[in-house]
Amino acid sequence: MSEKQFLRRWYAGLAAVVVVVVAVAALLLAIIGTARSILKHAERALKVANEIVANTRPIWELEKTNAVAVQLLEGAEAIEKHATEVADALDAPVAASQRGAS
Repeated sequence: MSEKQFLRRWYAGLAAVVVVVVAVAALLLAIIGTARSILKHAERALKVANEIVANTRPIWELEKTNAVAVQLLEGAEAIEKHATEVADALDAPVAASQRGAS
């Protein structure tokens, strides 16, 4: 192989290496850009998710509110029942005495 052929092959190999290095660098830059975009979108999604959690927290508190409302209703029904019993007990002697007086 002559020196001229050797240099031609050497430059061709060097050009091929340069093309590969440039392609790898371009792909690496594309990967970095994509990763940054994913990170930006993930941060935005996390912010929105936190807002959703904050906005829906009152919905989860409704379970406690409903439980307290049931307790209040049961208490009111118990009061009504006992008040009716007291009123009936108070009316019974009056009704008996009115029957006895007639």
